[in-house]
Amino acid sequence: MTNVPTPEERRAVEARVSPQRRAEIEGFVKSLAPVIGDFVLAAITPLKERIKELESRPTLRYLGVWDASRTYPPGSFVTYAGSVWHADVENTGVRPGEGGNFWKLAVKRGSK
Repeated sequence: MTNVPTPEERRAVEARVSPQRRAEIEGFVKSLAPVIGDFVLAAITPLKERIKELESRPTLRYLGVWDASRTYPPGSFVTYAGSVWHADVENTGVRPGEGGNFWKLAVKRGSK
């Protein structure tokens, strides 16, 4: 827990500060603001770049049972004939397990 003064305590302290001292403090705070701003910006810029890079990666999304009319982006997963398939490239109407290298078997259907 932080030690934050109550509004009454803050007003009592402010009442004891001379106008000249208040102006000095305000000037000091204004001179620090750009320095603090530059520091914060320098600290968060690499984080913003990292977030952008992570968000640009293909996502792994389960899109339900395969539907011939749907377009599947790379990284999506579907269920077809009891197995789970991963779309390696964008495709529409390509049945998992058929038609080239569009799909990769991720989880094979179990035996009954």
